[in-house]
Amino acid sequence: MKRVCLLALVACSSPSKTPDAPPAGDGQCGTEDFFTGEVVDWDSTNQTFCGVFGAMLQVEGDASRSDTTNPNGRFQLCLAQADQTVIDVLPPSAASECAPQAGAYQLGGMVIATHAVIASGQVNSLRMIGATRAASFFSQFGSGLDNTKAIVFVHVDGTPGTVISSAAHDPPIEFDGSAWGSGDTGVYVVFPNTDVSTGTSTVNFADANGIGGGTVPVAAHEITYLDLVAQ
Repeated sequence: MKRVCLLALVACSSPSKTPDAPPAGDGQCGTEDFFTGEVVDWDSTNQTFCGVFGAMLQVEGDASRSDTTNPNGRFQLCLAQADQTVIDVLPPSAASECAPQAGAYQLGGMVIATHAVIASGQVNSLRMIGATRAASFFSQFGSGLDNTKAIVFVHVDGTPGTVISSAAHDPPIEFDGSAWGSGDTGVYVVFPNTDVSTGTSTVNFADANGIGGGTVPVAAHEITYLDLVAQ
């Protein structure tokens, strides 16, 4: 049986959101953390919104804590309070109904849920990329996608600042709310072809002034997702 919190969800997505998640301990999950957010297509915008339907999120090592995304990509989980919880994310088996030209979602990964970010009231936002789109996208910004390496994907809430990731990687790519381009200060910042030899990377704002940074796991041919909240 899934252990999820019951809350009405609305179909909305914004690259720069105002908090709509209740703070930890407000009763939605008792004394546990209420972790909610969205999985959307790589190229989704407010004008052409595309949620990812049927992605599975499950707390690593605990099958009782899982949820499957709604048609708008929204999910919700109750988490035991911990500084950091790793949640496995599996792509849906069905192709996207709103971005079929992008190909099937094939890259799975890990969502890093941190108690401090949840307590801030911010909503986790992550993106999946279709296989066809991935081939052209990463070639556009570098040498392509190396399946022996990882992708670190950072969602930034608040005023974007420079994001850094310690493990060796290709030049970072940013999403400014409407388009992707080279850079490290967007609403989303992606570090492609991240080295996995140590199994971790340390991610934070360059000035270390924010919530949610820290050392996170990385694995070959997977995306590590995390949120940073600017202060």
